[in-house]
Amino acid sequence: MQPGKLVRVLGYYIDASFIERVVATFRKLLIDVDWVYGRRLSDEGLYELHLLVKDHPNLKIAILDLSKSVGIERVDVFENYRVETMDAGGEGVCAERAGAECLNLFVLHIPIYFRIISYIRGEKIGEDL
Repeated sequence: MQPGKLVRVLGYYIDASFIERVVATFRKLLIDVDWVYGRRLSDEGLYELHLLVKDHPNLKIAILDLSKSVGIERVDVFENYRVETMDAGGEGVCAERAGAECLNLFVLHIPIYFRIISYIRGEKIGEDL
């Protein structure tokens, strides 16, 4: 069973509150965010954030609110996915180690998905299988 929903957000990083605004959209509706992974896609400031959020009755409302936010281009929800966890700076996976040994590792979560539902400006624009 999957622990929650994997959400991808494409948006423009105009100020330091970009990540905070994305996470706050989920938190104000009492939805927990397990982890956030981001990267820059272009020199114009387009960023991609992947978030693992807990399943919650308010999740659809949060996704629609987020897709209507200023600076957000697109919100994708991955239905069938798995997440590969890798650590850099050591051997093995961090989940198999004791807590103190994991402090010096950089953990990467790599999403592998099979089905996407996309939202732009509060509207569902499509599903890919």
